Amino acid sequence: MRPYIPFTYLIGWKAQNVWYYGVKYAKGCHPDDLWTTYFTSSRYVKEYREFYGEPDVIEVRHTFTNDKAARKWEDTVFRRLKVVKDVKWLNRCRAGV
Repeated sequence: MRPYIPFTYLIGWKAQNVWYYGVKYAKGCHPDDLWTTYFTSSRYVKEYREFYGEPDVIEVRHTFTNDKAARKWEDTVFRRLKVVKDVKWLNRCRAGV
């Protein structure tokens, strides 16, 4: 059985300078899932993929031992980079901790 490893990730299209930062902390999640079985839950990412194709940046940024730490880190990144207010990010809201 694989270990439970919550993680944050960065998805991006360099040519368009468009990005998405996310977190995955569901039961049984693992960084190997990113872009193999897990493609984010964001409808904005889905729409962007349909129009521009697959992102050329797909990175696991951090791993965690629990969901609370993963969600807290995602919120920290959102605040520091002002993700929700910057048009280059597909993120439209902060889920909160």
